[in-house]
Amino acid sequence: MVAFVSLKREAIHGAVRQMYAAVAMAPDREFHFPTGRHACEVLGYPEKQLAELPDKALESFAGVGYPFAAGVLREGDTVLDIGSGSGTDTLISAKVVGGNGRVYALDMTAEMRAKLTDTADAVGISNIEVIEGDAESIPLPDESVDVVTTNGVINLVPDKARAISEIFRVLKPGGRLQISDIALTRPVAERFRQDPQLWAECVVGAVEEDRYLVMLRNSGFDKVERIGDLDYFALSSSSKTKEVAQLFNAHSVTIRATKPLQPLRPPVEAGARQAAVNLVRELGGVVVAVLAWMTCAGMPALLAALGAVGAGGLAAHSFMFPAFAAFLGFSVWLLWRSGRARSDLRPFWLGLASAAFATVATWLAIVGIAGWLGWWSYLGIAGVIGASVWSYVLGRQPGTCLEEMIFEVRQRERRGTLAHRFAVNGLAFVVVGAALYGLHLSITAFGIS
Repeated sequence: MVAFVSLKREAIHGAVRQMYAAVAMAPDREFHFPTGRHACEVLGYPEKQLAELPDKALESFAGVGYPFAAGVLREGDTVLDIGSGSGTDTLISAKVVGGNGRVYALDMTAEMRAKLTDTADAVGISNIEVIEGDAESIPLPDESVDVVTTNGVINLVPDKARAISEIFRVLKPGGRLQISDIALTRPVAERFRQDPQLWAECVVGAVEEDRYLVMLRNSGFDKVERIGDLDYFALSSSSKTKEVAQLFNAHSVTIRATKPLQPLRPPVEAGARQAAVNLVRELGGVVVAVLAWMTCAGMPALLAALGAVGAGGLAAHSFMFPAFAAFLGFSVWLLWRSGRARSDLRPFWLGLASAAFATVATWLAIVGIAGWLGWWSYLGIAGVIGASVWSYVLGRQPGTCLEEMIFEVRQRERRGTLAHRFAVNGLAFVVVGAALYGLHLSITAFGIS
């Protein structure tokens, strides 16, 4: 599991690197988010401040707000700029802290780091140190900086709690944090977060604003204050991006916070539990299909346990067969959900056919019509497992994120009231229960217990 989570994290980082390498190397290209000097002006950077910066730094600006509105920088401070990019915020910080201060510019995109290094050398600023790394593993000692600034970065980080904990770690007691980032008011469905490519292309990495503030407080920060917000995506040239932003109320927010002089508790290490949950969701079809196979095989340990507690009757074919069918049905339902999300139902159809074959073969073997088909049911189960793996590795096609997210929100809106949802779910429960009871009766009708 650790290896899987690590691979997914690297895939997200790779997609983000690719996107921002393009911003560095082709700043005149049109992106789904605003860039360059014009973006700085609209986001609130003072003209006087921009006039002091070289065009090379401004042309690849890709921030989402004006974090300096927090007003936490002081002369002589040591500053860490996370996701420094081409250096707009780094250069501003270097000027504010002066010759007695220092700025660490942290970025994982080589093209951005090279551009910032060249710019700093060209203008003769010597109190900047460009370093390679990412927010989840900051290569600086504990309590080594006075201020952390970041602009439009944390929403791209897979493990936000870990990144915030890292920020807390490197700040000195009494240190300050200023953030401009993307936040939502409506959560994005979990399945949209499973495609690494979409983290760079859409708002799938962002979280709800209230949750963002809670994560800061849970990591130990004090005086967490929301400075202001901005309809950032109104600046986008993409009509689809604007529509998605409106549906999820995606906006940029500026926040400041302080690390207490005497923390009441250490930073919270988080992420492992959520990673485990995500893994089960992604490979749920495989897990459930394996349970079906275990049921079909008899599950000796379970049967012994049922006998030990006086419930041995539940181990009869008339009970185990409906359980077997239910597991297969649940696996097929998971395939349907994931296939519908990416508009590719091929794994679902394979899973449905395989589950039907396994169910029929098992029923014919149990009732004695074709006992030799018993082993064939395992082929059907293997087909369901193969369909689940296929669904997992297939992935979504690039460029479908916005349409899928719009579809998801519209679907939620069509689901109606809570009473309506209870009625639909209740009807489904009754139908499934009746089907399983029918399978139970079909076995007993042959006089088989």
